[in-house]
Amino acid sequence: MLRRLPVDPTPFRSGTAMACAALLAMLPGEAPATTRVHAVRVGLAPDHVRLVLESSEPIQAHVVQSLRPGALIIDLDDVALDAVMATLAQKIGSHNPYLKSVTISHDNTGSTRMELIPLVPVTPHIFNLRPGGGHGNRMVVDIYPDQFTPPPSRARAETAVPAVVTPGESGTASATAAPSAPVPKAPIGMPEEMWLEVHINDELAGTALVLRDAAHRLLARNEDLQQWRIHVTGAAVTHHGADSYYPLDAIKGLTYRIDESRQSLMLNVPAGLFDATQLSGLPRNLLEPTPSPPGAYLNYDISANRSQRGDMSGGAFVESGIFGRWGNGIGTVLARRLDGRNRITRLDTTWSYDRPGKMQSLRFGDDISGTSSWGRPVRFGGVQLATNFATQPSFITFPMPTLGGTAATPSTVDFYVNNVLRLRRDVPSGPFTIQDLPVVTGQGEIRLVVRDLLGREQTVSQPFYASGGLLAEGLRDYSYEAGFERKNYALHSNDYGRFIAAGTERLGFSDTFTGELHAELLREQQTIGAGGTYLWSTVGVMTAAVAASHDAAGSGGLASLGFQHQSGYFSYGARTQFTSPGFVQLGYEPQALPPRQTTTAFMSLGTYNHGSMALSYTHQDFRDAADLKLVGVNYSRSVGRLGYLTLSALRIMGEDAGTLFGLTVTMPLGERSSASFNGQAHAGSSRGTIELQQSLPAGTGVGYRLQAGLAATDPRQAGISLQNDVGTYSLDVAQSRDQSGYRGSMRGGIALLDGQVFLTRRINDSFAVVQVPGYADVRVYADNQQVARTDDNGYALVPQLRPYQKNPIRIEQADLPLDAEIASLRLDAVPYRHGALSLKFPVKHSRGAVLSITIQNGAFLPAGAEVAMAGNESTFPVGMRGEVYLTGLAKTNALHVTWQGQGCDLTIDFPDTHDPLPHLGPLACPGIRP
Repeated sequence: MLRRLPVDPTPFRSGTAMACAALLAMLPGEAPATTRVHAVRVGLAPDHVRLVLESSEPIQAHVVQSLRPGALIIDLDDVALDAVMATLAQKIGSHNPYLKSVTISHDNTGSTRMELIPLVPVTPHIFNLRPGGGHGNRMVVDIYPDQFTPPPSRARAETAVPAVVTPGESGTASATAAPSAPVPKAPIGMPEEMWLEVHINDELAGTALVLRDAAHRLLARNEDLQQWRIHVTGAAVTHHGADSYYPLDAIKGLTYRIDESRQSLMLNVPAGLFDATQLSGLPRNLLEPTPSPPGAYLNYDISANRSQRGDMSGGAFVESGIFGRWGNGIGTVLARRLDGRNRITRLDTTWSYDRPGKMQSLRFGDDISGTSSWGRPVRFGGVQLATNFATQPSFITFPMPTLGGTAATPSTVDFYVNNVLRLRRDVPSGPFTIQDLPVVTGQGEIRLVVRDLLGREQTVSQPFYASGGLLAEGLRDYSYEAGFERKNYALHSNDYGRFIAAGTERLGFSDTFTGELHAELLREQQTIGAGGTYLWSTVGVMTAAVAASHDAAGSGGLASLGFQHQSGYFSYGARTQFTSPGFVQLGYEPQALPPRQTTTAFMSLGTYNHGSMALSYTHQDFRDAADLKLVGVNYSRSVGRLGYLTLSALRIMGEDAGTLFGLTVTMPLGERSSASFNGQAHAGSSRGTIELQQSLPAGTGVGYRLQAGLAATDPRQAGISLQNDVGTYSLDVAQSRDQSGYRGSMRGGIALLDGQVFLTRRINDSFAVVQVPGYADVRVYADNQQVARTDDNGYALVPQLRPYQKNPIRIEQADLPLDAEIASLRLDAVPYRHGALSLKFPVKHSRGAVLSITIQNGAFLPAGAEVAMAGNESTFPVGMRGEVYLTGLAKTNALHVTWQGQGCDLTIDFPDTHDPLPHLGPLACPGIRP
């Protein structure tokens, strides 16, 4: 918890606080155990049982003589007795031939005590192992029956001096160095155990227990081989105790030697023997948004127009929403006043329930149907169940390339896309594969540079082609809807027509082929079709589709074929679609017919210094109207300080042939300001306008726009906009020839959450209510931009949040008083779309004070005493001059003071003061004597 420390107005108090902290560190007495045991293990071998305690710090152990005959007691200094330690007793099974039970308890000094009840006379051998091989500090207790002595080769591999337990003078045992003696032989047929420090390709891998059999072969435990990532196939397994061991000489390509002087095992492992490392270039963790509490909001956009003749018109767009744990409901209404008449039209009314974990949405009400490569969207009123990848914005749907290599030693891998560094990863020795490499769509080249610790490099390159039209293998995209077709949208509120049912399925059969199926069902017509998208190596993407329809007039068909190639410098593509006379589908009025043929083609060329150019061609052959043919060309480039230049031409071919030329120059003038010129020429006439504008800032501020034509008859416009915390307001003036007009508008929103009503700017997707209880005028930031200040009750509204993404929200620490106790200054908001979150920052008044306490003879309470406060779980240490720093004080407080078995009770009142750290007392504590 982050706590703002109070500033003491006098050096005396500041020195007291530091002296108190220093003194407490030196005080004698019982302190809480600082060494925690992370894991306990029990292993059973034919000749002994092993207890292993893995801990944060090395454990000091003492063997104590027990009053119980045959019992063995081991005291563990400064070790916490917790749930992990308690599980040790449960790991002694009934099949154990040496130990009957283990009891864990505290002794009278606060140490953790293990009491072992053996089944036969035993001798413990205790030693420590330093961290290594993915393990922490380990204390090993080997329990051997008295008739067997363990080989000392095990002791030579220990991190500390090996210990042989002997009785001490005071009834405890002391650890002494093992005397030199001939190496005892293991029982006949039993392999020799050795604890060795393992080095793999000169890299320390930790300490491991290995075996040496009668043929002097070295065997390693299967669990250790897996941890070292060494792949074993076809080797005979040897069982020793509860573990499986494999002979090292059976692993082809691996060589080893034992350094007797260092008691080390040196392994030389070729890179190909290591298991492959799988890495991902992109995070695959799906975010789970926080469910919205019940709330509501309303957006409004109101405008009014007045002409020079006094004619008035206006309108309003209103969006209202409610939300909660079970989704959100949205309703939109358009109100207009034209020619003295008022009209109100309902646009959409929809209830949505999103399931981000499945990337799925269920909607009731007005919506738009799903589409395929040849289908057309339609508005309808009904129900829809569809995939919604937008609920996981970081999820990439199209297949991304995979690249791998081999690292002889631990190395760093740099990943480049088109010579731009996009990713860096550390990889261990051995083969590796990086999946889901972050690339852009189109053709390009990926390159991996593997660099080891000595700076040696190896490079792996390959071309790639990525397309957003493909789905990754196994990924499914679907949309199913049923309801009534919406007609005359924005003109009539409730004009629904035919009942329709439609479904679309897309599936990534592989990373190079995605298939689709789309069907439309009406009472009077049915349409079904299939299509596919195929990635042709690095050449490009091919698409094809066929469909058939049937209605009362007969049957018809559709066929389409397309190809597209995209790269950073040169892209091209074409698509054509044919329909027979009887083909029908949704998206056309019953009497309208789809075009006989629709063909589009494009080509674009980009250069580094000379701009980019694009060509396009469109041809539509209508059955009931004249053909349409368009040819367009566009050129754009940067022109230094002048900004950006765009030239365009559009040629319309046919009976009304003509060419339209365009020129646009845009010059940035500052962070939010720009100037631009736009000119057009067509059929012998030309026009041009000059515009100067400054956009609105993210927070409060002013923007403007000035526009003027080059000719005297061209229209002129001017507008100014103002934005504050509760809305956006604009005023525009326009003049054309001898006529003038005025327009005023205001946009904003109203939100309801946590029982509070807020006036705010327009709420687009999601919002949050921030609460800093009891603190007013605290600045609130979203994405490090100031967006609000808390009101008198400590509330503020953040109107623009990105749904299904982390939005970092923080408060300004400098706006909080000195006695504020702060647990966190930042919270991450992950809201649902059209939802809201209530973010309460853990900030409160510490209500702290320094209290002086004296004892019976008038002297100060000795340092090291403790003060407990009723209703507060914390205890407060006393420092020099009897001073103690208390926090969380109420108006009246009951205190209990203790020192060396003595105590007294006190009552103090917290004064109503603006002093962030008042000094209270001194108070006499009659129950304590010096």
